[in-house]
Amino acid sequence: MASAPQPSTDLPSRPTDTLRPRGALYAIDLLRFAAAMLVLLFHFFAGYSSPGHRLASRLIDQSLLPDVGRLYAGYGWIGVEIFFVISGYVIAISARGSRALPFARRRLLRLWPAALICASLTLACLWPFDPRPSHFEEYARSAMLWPWGEYIDGSYWTLGVESVFYALVALLLWISPWRNRIEALALILGTASLFYWNGLGAELALDLRDAQLLLLPHGCFFALGIFLHRWHAGHRGWWRAAAMLLMIGTGVQEILFISRATGIGMQIAYPRWIGPLIFFGGLAIIAFSPRLQPMLERHLPRAPVLLLGLATYPLYLIHQTIGLVLISALLKGGLAYVPAALITLVAITGAALLIASTAEPWLRALMSQLLPLSPPSRGPVPDTRQSASRRGG
Repeated sequence: MASAPQPSTDLPSRPTDTLRPRGALYAIDLLRFAAAMLVLLFHFFAGYSSPGHRLASRLIDQSLLPDVGRLYAGYGWIGVEIFFVISGYVIAISARGSRALPFARRRLLRLWPAALICASLTLACLWPFDPRPSHFEEYARSAMLWPWGEYIDGSYWTLGVESVFYALVALLLWISPWRNRIEALALILGTASLFYWNGLGAELALDLRDAQLLLLPHGCFFALGIFLHRWHAGHRGWWRAAAMLLMIGTGVQEILFISRATGIGMQIAYPRWIGPLIFFGGLAIIAFSPRLQPMLERHLPRAPVLLLGLATYPLYLIHQTIGLVLISALLKGGLAYVPAALITLVAITGAALLIASTAEPWLRALMSQLLPLSPPSRGPVPDTRQSASRRGG
């Protein structure tokens, strides 16, 4: 009997309409989960010590966080920048061949159900420890994906950024339904970020949240993800390579700026090279993901990898506030900070896996029935990967 053909590790040699490996995007899903863990470790071992963290200052003794944790976890926020690159990459796949309404509907069904579940769970856990009426307003903003104001968990700030990016892609699909113009959007976003980090931000004097919702600080990361996918799909050339280099440089500018601000808040002089090094590591995994795919498929079962990728979104949404509540409870029970944080990490991860495997699919199916019907998509099968994002607070 003839042996089954082995998957090729070669990248496309000519432009293709899409690049979608069957099943999970193994390297991307594993990187997504690792990036979420980076953000979680940042908050658990560094972020909670910030004087500006409004909940940590009320629930725990911030001096209990070990200095070694603040030192080595202080760059975990870079997981969000990696999330934004992954988002650009995955959306370039999802948008290819789709129409505006089906695309927008799919993205709403990816963001909203988990946000509603996680916000409700967070309020239920937070209220007994910190019963403030303002939490109901924070809950409403979080559950309804409202782009402004304080949230029940600070990590929700990135959902507004993601939503604006999705809306721009949907608008592009509506304006140009039969042509793939996503590279034009990437160029606009990347150029805007380039100017923002090179003087335009100071001239505009925008409120930080308004700048975020205009994608000015982070557009370069979405754009880089788009161009990485297009490169993998065979759409290459010197100008695309130059565009990616410019966007990488702009991203490094953002990382260095946040690194300085984080160092001031933590009162630690972080080495400047660590942040870009972590970022380059994430980019390398994305860049080589098509070549890693066959190897990972041979050695890893699909279902757990896909579940880890799906669990990233609820893990990101529940880790900061619920994590703080659980650590506070364990500290009051007599545990030292590090064991309390590690037990909480395991509990939060388990809760995220449970949400991703049961509650979120159920609510998404219910919402899908209630939302207005959309025209059938002419594009690829809708992706089942969630979107996630960065540190909050």
